Amino acid sequence: ELINPDGSDGFQANAGIRIRGGFSRDPSNPKHAFRFFFRAEYGDAKLEYPLFGNNGASEFDKIDLRTFQNYSWSFQGDSRGIFMRDQFSRDAQLEMGHQAERGNFYHLYINGMYWGLFNTCERPEASYGETYFGGAEEDYDTIKTEAVIYQINATDGNMNAWTALYNLLQNGAADDAIYQQVQGNNPNGTPNAAYPVYVDVENLIDYMILIFYTGNKDAPISNFLGNERPNNWYGLRNPNLASRMGFKFFAHDSEHTLLTAQPDIEIDRTGPFPAGDGEILYSNPQWVFKQLTSNDEFKLKVADRVHRYFFNNGLLTPAQNRARLLKRKAEIDGAVVGESARWGDAKRSTPFTRATWESAVNGVLNLYFP
Repeated sequence: ELINPDGSDGFQANAGIRIRGGFSRDPSNPKHAFRFFFRAEYGDAKLEYPLFGNNGASEFDKIDLRTFQNYSWSFQGDSRGIFMRDQFSRDAQLEMGHQAERGNFYHLYINGMYWGLFNTCERPEASYGETYFGGAEEDYDTIKTEAVIYQINATDGNMNAWTALYNLLQNGAADDAIYQQVQGNNPNGTPNAAYPVYVDVENLIDYMILIFYTGNKDAPISNFLGNERPNNWYGLRNPNLASRMGFKFFAHDSEHTLLTAQPDIEIDRTGPFPAGDGEILYSNPQWVFKQLTSNDEFKLKVADRVHRYFFNNGLLTPAQNRARLLKRKAEIDGAVVGESARWGDAKRSTPFTRATWESAVNGVLNLYFP
């Protein structure tokens, strides 16, 4: 049930529910995230409500209500919690002109008991693809990493196109014909309807720029797994659209970002890392990016995108980043007091407070972004 504080219409729906997440399932974590499933067997076949206003979907098969695990007060007793790291990356990807996982902040009550600050999160799977890109849900391939085993699989469709892309790029893409074929083109760059489109190259570049800029330690390759395995990535493709949609990638679970202490504030996530070398089950968007960097035209396109975002008041310049984070900060400024009251002393006797949170946010504003 959603109750809007301004008195506008919310909703009530009967749905299925389960715990969301991998690492966060640890029994020492008192504040889990949730996934809601809307199916006729539970009550409502879909949630019909514009959770994200006019700029997002108006019906959902499932929706995540996530909370903060890494750098959290409730689970890790960590003073670095700002509760906005994941949402910052999702907001930035949207502003870059791509579809992304939308999200808003909420207070959660379970059976009338206050449970703290939570954050909605879309799931970029087949139903998401149908909503935002069109076509039929059954035509989508969704490739993602499975938690615990940290291997990729297809949760919608199959691995055929991803396998073909992986095989095509085994020796890189220094040959322009290979680079163009990845995009469904002839060697001269003209479209060839007989060639599958494997990758949305601009989307891949922008996704990786965001990974590099935020210093993401856990996506799409995990520093915590020796950079040998992937984590926290989704790829979505539908070849049957008029646009012949190649794989697009989505900022997902970006908590290990925007860290202000040494050495993380200067962490270099450009690699090259071994995850994906010789083993498709460990492949990922960064492996694809690495293989494509052997191509001069691709490298020039990367340089063009870097110039777009990091110069002339671009979307990833300090002032723009400050504005993006401050907008979200204003939304939860008072709500953090509730989080402190509920979870500030979950792992320590002296509670973390709003002042703790403000200090951590100021670190990002005054140390990371500059």
